Amino acid sequence: MSPIERETKLVLSPEDYWKIRKRGRVAECRDQLNIYLHDPHRLREELGYFRVRFESGRIPVATLKVPIGWKGEMREMVEVERPLSEFGQALFPRPRRWVMVDTNAPEGFMEHFQGLGISRLRRLGWMRNHRCVIELEGLGSVELDRTVLPDRSLHFEVEIENPSEVKHLALVERVRALAPSASFSRVGKFSRFMSAVGLG
Repeated sequence: MSPIERETKLVLSPEDYWKIRKRGRVAECRDQLNIYLHDPHRLREELGYFRVRFESGRIPVATLKVPIGWKGEMREMVEVERPLSEFGQALFPRPRRWVMVDTNAPEGFMEHFQGLGISRLRRLGWMRNHRCVIELEGLGSVELDRTVLPDRSLHFEVEIENPSEVKHLALVERVRALAPSASFSRVGKFSRFMSAVGLG
């Protein structure tokens, strides 16, 4: 069974982005390049997305996310991740323009592709993100993102993902206390990417 991701997103002003960064302890920062692929005939369906991420100091990773629903402002998604090298030449070292989904996909991916009725993927484009993991006063960590969208606009948000629901909610409240502009968002990076390239 694939793991379930539970995550809350809050959009921030640039000023509050820096406020959270300065008020917490920076555990690490890294640059990310996200490349998105999707079935070209099903872009407007709520199928989730397939992403390849290149990240400074880490091996490239392929991720499939399939939406389940919402619990308040917490999004729940099936998340399957594997090193990109396990996908073979169609994706490694970088995704081709077109990728046929075949039975050589790593465990966990094929069942979801088949269940969604996806047999091929098209590379849609990419965008860059700068992520910092911030520790907030013993409550746990949050991920602070500064994203450059394809239309060159900047987007600032914080992502909260903690296995303890009590700590998860405490982190949400701490962020809202630190950042007056913080507002819940049900729009993810993929949707923002799609809008920026005119496909959303």
